[in-house]
Amino acid sequence: MKLTPLTITTAGLLWLATLAGAYYYGKAHGTGTGDAPSSSALAGSGGAPVQGQGRHLPGAAPGTGGSAAGADSAKPPSVKAILAQMKEKMRGGGMQNPASMMKIMGLLDKIRREDIPEALTEAEAMTDPQQKMTVLMALLGKWAESDGPAAMKYAEEHSSGMGIMAQIGKASVAGAWAEKDPEAVWKWYKDQGDKDTGGVMGGNMVLASLFSSLAAKDPDAAFAKLQEIEGPGRSMALAGLFQSALFDAEKRESMLKKVDTLPDESERKQARQMMLGQWAMLAPEEATAWVASQPAKDQSELRETMGTMLMMSDPKKGAAFMIEGATEEEKPKRYAQAIGSWARMDTNAAGTWLSQQPQGPHLDDARQSFVGAASEKDPESAMAWAATITEESKRLSATTTAYNAWKKKDPAAADSALAKSGLSGEQINGIKAPAAGVKGQE
Repeated sequence: MKLTPLTITTAGLLWLATLAGAYYYGKAHGTGTGDAPSSSALAGSGGAPVQGQGRHLPGAAPGTGGSAAGADSAKPPSVKAILAQMKEKMRGGGMQNPASMMKIMGLLDKIRREDIPEALTEAEAMTDPQQKMTVLMALLGKWAESDGPAAMKYAEEHSSGMGIMAQIGKASVAGAWAEKDPEAVWKWYKDQGDKDTGGVMGGNMVLASLFSSLAAKDPDAAFAKLQEIEGPGRSMALAGLFQSALFDAEKRESMLKKVDTLPDESERKQARQMMLGQWAMLAPEEATAWVASQPAKDQSELRETMGTMLMMSDPKKGAAFMIEGATEEEKPKRYAQAIGSWARMDTNAAGTWLSQQPQGPHLDDARQSFVGAASEKDPESAMAWAATITEESKRLSATTTAYNAWKKKDPAAADSALAKSGLSGEQINGIKAPAAGVKGQE
């Protein structure tokens, strides 16, 4: 299976592996020609017309049932059997494991084009949203490579009640369809006008897939079409533009030069950050080296973006990258950002790292972020950290957070620690008063 770069529409999506596998599958598979059904009342793997409309299954000649009897002595696995194997592999965190996702996509590859209608019907009956989304994306992407309009019609007709899954399905169709005919997808999108294209998120996801394919075929034309997009969709279109260039240094540089021609400075910065965010998820070492090679004046925001992405896989490395090169004015914010996300993943490691940094008022925001993250897990430690905050109002706020969390678990211990916190009697009474008021109302 030949894999190609994927749209990462949102950094840190819990469904990254799911989206990647399904989208790769849709782009890398699917052959042949033929019509496909357009309603949910689809026939099974045979070649019978759908609801009397005279339409036949994808890849099957009329009346053949999709295959010649006896053409192959080896009977292909049933759709139900394939999907049952997939469900088993998708349990227990398998959908967040790229290696497992590739195995899952390999199973989907066994579904023949003429069996897509039956598979879609089975997918619609799935109760697990994540599994359902994966299968629908893959099947619709495969179908769209041979009949984009029909696949999109199906996706549109099945939007009701499916929420974001339906919109992800449309994005999958748009990406696969645009591989062969991006102008047709562009026309479809423009023709929607004020129609429902899936809401803000749905329509924008379609734009990202569409502009990825447009840029892969003709970057100049893609940038020209960008001028016709306004609002939130423009940002997603920009994100899509970089997909085809993530692993191609020459194409990436060409894209960045085109970005430099955008008249709005904030949009230029946003475009670079979007490119880096996607690149960092897929090739962090290359992306890190690129950031370090940029002029010092341009590195500040890039390091913030890159560091945030690295935090997902290597918090210590990400935190260090965010702080490296930061000015004294930038350090309070950077430390707080690093600790805010890290402490929720691994409180002990984040606290150890924070204690090893040069101490001072510049860590107050980070200490407050740490207290907020640690209070539910370890309110005693959170209370101790709150006492290290130098700025009075922030120390009072953090202490209140830690105390309220501790009070729920051990009221006596929380009261004792609060009395030794170094706060004034008035401040201590102020912290206790709201808690007492709430208790009295229960």
